[in-house]
Amino acid sequence: MQTATTNEDLRARIDALDIDVSCALAFGRATLQALAAMSAEARRAIDRSLADEADIVRVEDVNASAAIAAVLTETRQSIVAPPEEAVDAAREIERLLVEQAAKLPRVSELSAFSRKTSARG
Repeated sequence: MQTATTNEDLRARIDALDIDVSCALAFGRATLQALAAMSAEARRAIDRSLADEADIVRVEDVNASAAIAAVLTETRQSIVAPPEEAVDAAREIERLLVEQAAKLPRVSELSAFSRKTSARG
């Protein structure tokens, strides 16, 4: 009876630990993706940091070193290239900026307007 209770308690603790680790990993992935979407500079910084972490893990040479380094490397590969949605959004913003810039008055028009305004004043 004691062994069954101990096993159930141990199982509950392992399940709780699995939930905690899974949530922490999900939060980490979401944070990295959000930071990577901010800019190319952010993606480069993330890439360097993940490469450094992979190097550290390889040096530590524990049982899981190869697996951890592989996960970090895979993450680097997914972060370096911006998500397709971000590329599409950037192109759309660029298109809108060009359209709006085309509607702005030319420098010569602004100069003429400025001279008219100065002559009235």
